Parts: sequence; structure tokens; C-alpha cells
Amino acid sequence: MEQKENYFKQWSDKLSIPVEEIEKEFQIVKGRISNEIPESSEDEKEVLALKRLAISYKKQLRSPAVGFNGIILGAEDTRDIVAKQRKDALDFFSENPQLAISQGVVNENGTPLDTRKEWSTGKLNIGFGKPLPEHLFMRKIFGVAYKTNEEPKFFTMSINGDVCNTTIPLMKPVRFMGIDKSQDDIVYTLNSSSFTTFDIDEKTECPDIKELIEKYLDVAKISELEDYHKQNKEDYNRVVAVEATVSSLNLEPTAFGSRIMNIEDGDDIMNLESKGITCWISKDINIDFAEGSKVYIIGKTSQGKLKDEIGNVTDEDGDITINVMSVYPTVKIQRPDIDLIKEI
Repeated sequence: MEQKENYFKQWSDKLSIPVEEIEKEFQIVKGRISNEIPESSEDEKEVLALKRLAISYKKQLRSPAVGFNGIILGAEDTRDIVAKQRKDALDFFSENPQLAISQGVVNENGTPLDTRKEWSTGKLNIGFGKPLPEHLFMRKIFGVAYKTNEEPKFFTMSINGDVCNTTIPLMKPVRFMGIDKSQDDIVYTLNSSSFTTFDIDEKTECPDIKELIEKYLDVAKISELEDYHKQNKEDYNRVVAVEATVSSLNLEPTAFGSRIMNIEDGDDIMNLESKGITCWISKDINIDFAEGSKVYIIGKTSQGKLKDEIGNVTDEDGDITINVMSVYPTVKIQRPDIDLIKEI
């Protein structure tokens, strides 16, 4: 059937699915049809198989999302962006029900309402005055991606809904679909869709991750981090990469679920007075290396205020910390407990 290859090519370009995988799925569907309608001719089986695949792909093909290939260099933790608003509304209702209702914070049943008339972009919020959802999950990822037959670019993607709670493969070639909201030809600005999944592409050779980090991200030394933070602290989307040596690891989660890693400048590691940086690492990031490893930490800098001897917050800046979005070991020392598990 001459048109079959044309359909495969169209579907592959749109959905970022390799032609070989579409061909494989086509043969599976065709085999099912052979069992269901054994008396059908070869041409009839191929036509029916194409129609069934078309039905399967139809919703995706109608979506504004298009296919991308790339590498995800980092991912934020999932945030429930209505959790605080819901809590504040319920606390207000508990303290003063009549006032909370009259101000439109809750309805007569005490259900929290959306009080945001417009978004930060100035666009009107169509949900204003309506009940807040129980949860509204959001997450951002970033990396390097390309469309079929186009050059790679840095990308950021805003993810919402159930997609936030899927595992994000870091530092591996992936295929995914995204809605392109880009405003220029330099960076892809993407949104997720209901069809967004991140599928590891085993057939694509992984590029040099270190080269990608150094080409597409801000890279700073530990000694430069405080200056970097002061220059960029107003930018919520700031991301920095720091190459350092792991001086300590505590893989026991804190009350907030993070693990703690301390990093130091490898050139200054023998100085017992040298100061390191505390890194907060979520449970989703794989730590398969031991202390002494050399790594790239990719994440967002933070800086609080120092407390005095009795715990009161002062005006003096505290230490820089990093909320980690990914870790890439450049010199890996294997964790002893992982070796033990392998032996068992």
C-alpha cells in the first residue's frame, strides 16, 4: 500500500514517534485484525489497521502540541499553587465567617473562592469568584530540545495537572509533546498538554551532558554564588550550575522530604576552614554516588536571614543554599550500600 509510508511519516513528524515504532504498532494491529477477520484480503487488513491507528492518534493529531526530542537538564519540585490560598481562606472563614463570605473569600458553604481577578500577565482570570480546585499542581522543567529537522534550542516547559506527578527522566534522550508558546527564535517556551509524556529514546545516542550544561546554563564557582544570587534573586526562573565536590551526604529525608548534600570547591577541599554550600535534594533525584564524587549541581539559589542567639531573625544575610533540580556526576565514586545490594 503506497500511502502507508506517507501516513507513517506524517504521524512520526507530528507525534515525535519514530517511524519504526509506528510500523511495529501497525503490524500488531494488523495481526489482531487477521485473527478477528481471517477472510479479509491483505489490502483490507492494511486499510483497517491504518484506520485503527488513525483513531488512536486522532486526538493527539488534533492537539496543538507537537513532537520534540531532547534532553531534560532539570526539573522543579511539583507545587500545589492553590494550597496556600485555600488554607488562608479556610483560616479566615474559621475566624470570621461573615466577613470571609462578604469579601468573597469563601461562599456561603465555606468553600474557598478564587480571588485573583487577573494573572501576572494582565490576562483576566476566568476562574475569578469560582470555587478553587482541591489542588492545582504545577511544575517547570528545562533543557535542550529540537523539532524534526530543526536545530536544538534551550527550552523551558510549564507542566500542570497529573503530568506533574510523573517521573521526569533527567540527562537522558527523551521524546515528548508540547504546546509551543515561543516568542522568539532563541528559546522554546512550551506548555504541557494532556498528551505530554516523557519517553526515553533508547535509539538516540546521549550527547555530552557536560557540554550541554556549559553551553546552555549559567555556570558559577562556589565563590561566585553570593554575587550571582544578589544579581538574580528577583528572577524566579533563575537556574545556575555549579561544579563541585560532594563533601557530605545525608540521605535521610528531612521533615519536608528533602535530602541534604554539602558541596565544596574541589580545589580547596583540603582546607579545613573552607566553607561549603548546603544543597536540598528532592526524593525524585537519584543519588547513586558517594561523598568525594565530583558533580554538577543544577538548581536555584536561596538566601535567608541569620538568627541571633535566641532565635530572632536579624537583618544580616545568611548562607547561600541551593534547591537542587538535578545532579550530574562528572567523577563518580560508587556508594558502598549500592555495591552491597548488587552483591546480594
